[in-house]
Amino acid sequence: MIWDLEFKSFKTREIREDVRREYDQQKAKLSIIEEEIKNWPKDKDEGDRKRLEDKTELIKRDISRFEQQLKQLDLEITGSNPTNEYPDGVQGINHQIDSLQELKLMLREHIKNC
Repeated sequence: MIWDLEFKSFKTREIREDVRREYDQQKAKLSIIEEEIKNWPKDKDEGDRKRLEDKTELIKRDISRFEQQLKQLDLEITGSNPTNEYPDGVQGINHQIDSLQELKLMLREHIKNC
């Protein structure tokens, strides 16, 4: 069970890293587009500017979605103490591994005493 949970933790961290890369790419893209809108020449078409503004809204929505995914993956790995959002707290994979390690030590001690 410990190996299974360690593998699950590893894979979850891999997924989190992929999501973080996408998040960083979108943040960089947003920054570039916002700078382009800020420095928009007066003689250029306003329709193109409006399309860029619409694109920034879509990118902001994607960034928000990535932030939620990162938060959820962190919660799955590390868990959470009781909060307003999670009144009972959340038991993460790391906590489960720690509990099983503790149980393993208790079982070894019990076997040694028998």
